Amino acid sequence: MGTAIPPSNPYNVGFTTVEVCVLSVSTALARLQDGLGESFPDLPGTRIIDVAFPLNDAFDPLLWCGQQAQWPQFYWQQRNGDEELATLGAVKTFFSLDAANRFLRQAGRQDLRICGLNAFEPQQGSLALPRLEWRRCGGRAVLRLVLHSDISLREDAATARAFLASLTTTQATPGAIPPLLSERHSSDYPQWQAMIARATKAISAGEMDKVVLARATDLQFAARWTP
Repeated sequence: MGTAIPPSNPYNVGFTTVEVCVLSVSTALARLQDGLGESFPDLPGTRIIDVAFPLNDAFDPLLWCGQQAQWPQFYWQQRNGDEELATLGAVKTFFSLDAANRFLRQAGRQDLRICGLNAFEPQQGSLALPRLEWRRCGGRAVLRLVLHSDISLREDAATARAFLASLTTTQATPGAIPPLLSERHSSDYPQWQAMIARATKAISAGEMDKVVLARATDLQFAARWTP
């Protein structure tokens, strides 16, 4: 186990890597709790605790997140499948891309990630620094716990302990899709055609270079289920 704190970093960033052979998610969570056993300063800062997490077919990050009561939840996979990320909870939230980028610059760590959704307008978004990440890169995976506080790392460590204690080690069970009762699109097909016609006309006239069209679909099922 090693800890490195760059002296020039105003956020007092620490990085702890715990290299152990983890056989289950319960063992991984216990190792993260062990990592919180050290004494944390009553000062602002950021700490990262990583626990190696071997890949196996028994663990599904989506099903595991789906069983938790903690929010927000986020899932992302790179198009080629090399990277995958599932997160639970939020240490810090941001409502604009600029605010998130400022935080990352101040934190000074290349491996911190902000997750969430950003609107076409950069000043509108719902972004968060996750509390817990399951992160896979190629054939290696880690379970990562993130601590951050503008006031006291000691207080945030206590919050993180309670967060870990609230998690269940079981996974949701994938069930059959219940019957679909109704499907409603906004915009509907005629409106969609009209938008495409207006967009292509505007592009031909040089009013814009490109346009991204989107629509919402509301599906009503006979019972609740986890996709």
